[in-house]
Amino acid sequence: MIVDSRSRIRFKNRELVLQQLFNAEVTSRVEIARALQLNKSTVSSIYNELDQEGFIEEAGRGDSTSSGGRKPDLVKLNKRYGYVASFEIGTAHLRMMFNYLNGEIISYEQVEQEESDLLSIMKVIKERLRKMTDFDNTQEGLLAIGFAIHGVVNDGKITDSPFIETDGLDLQKYFEENFGVPVILENEANLAAVFERDFGQEDEDKDIVTISIHRGIGAGVIANGRLYRGYRGMAGEIGRNLIADTEGKLVKVENLCSEESLLALARQKTGTKYKRATFAQAYREGVPEIESIVDESMDQLSKVAYNAANNYGPQTLYFSSPLFDELPELYQQVRDWLVKRGLKINIKMIAGSEMSSLLGAGSLAIRTALGLQKYRLVMQWPKKVTNVD
Repeated sequence: MIVDSRSRIRFKNRELVLQQLFNAEVTSRVEIARALQLNKSTVSSIYNELDQEGFIEEAGRGDSTSSGGRKPDLVKLNKRYGYVASFEIGTAHLRMMFNYLNGEIISYEQVEQEESDLLSIMKVIKERLRKMTDFDNTQEGLLAIGFAIHGVVNDGKITDSPFIETDGLDLQKYFEENFGVPVILENEANLAAVFERDFGQEDEDKDIVTISIHRGIGAGVIANGRLYRGYRGMAGEIGRNLIADTEGKLVKVENLCSEESLLALARQKTGTKYKRATFAQAYREGVPEIESIVDESMDQLSKVAYNAANNYGPQTLYFSSPLFDELPELYQQVRDWLVKRGLKINIKMIAGSEMSSLLGAGSLAIRTALGLQKYRLVMQWPKKVTNVD
């Protein structure tokens, strides 16, 4: 019993030391011991263990103390210990990202997908994972894989998605068996919220709602620093909420506010089949039918966002939308509506939103690889993504 207790304590201390190493730009054994209030011998023992495993990279010497003591040896996390892969399966595209252990992006790619069946997509993913090994410059190679899913995910399984036909295929089982690493599946709106939690500063908000607007619409919720999934992963499925349209009929939110609904209404009213870029151009050119569709949709979206903010009580409300990236004035329209109605929280747009869910998936993969799922980790903020007020 005493041995088991000591083992648990040492394991917990190892997790804490690894967390300190992860979150510090540079640190030292003395700083880690001071921060954790552990004795130096305990920290040195764990440090040596992590060093032997390859987690530690030397970072020069620090400054002497005021009494003129020995300059401390500075260290940092070895980002090249290994890497993680993440994939977002869209309706006509596949987005892929590889990240070092600290969250830094190694590569990002989006490919158009003519084949929409899951088996064909899995073959492409498998090929990219195999190809990455040819360019791998890390110690341990692939550590974990994350998937951003447009649909409901429960216990590693896709339980409901209007965009992905699983045909009985098990993504998690297939890639775990083929690559021998943990595989994480999570809803893409949830992952956009995870991105904001994990790639921010250490004192960032602990209560976050991210509204993700793509083909559908959903909300990711971080409550007290933890991802809130709800029963069977159903939390945040605001696209399924009912709302009255202009004729007073009850329809699903995603039938009025999603990007797909905007494009469908535009085709219905103009006879033109739009894609996001051409739709945005028509709006900029002042096509009356497009302006009318957008104004009505943004009005409804504003109400949905207002209700979501009041229901979940976040410190910050984020919008993740490729359409907003294309037309930031639409975000400003929604933001102004919310502010005018007295919503007294931070409201921001994720610029570069096509990466947010992938980065969130990468974060969960890193946490899983390190066994630090319950700890606060601060990832390397990507240069191509910004938060806009």
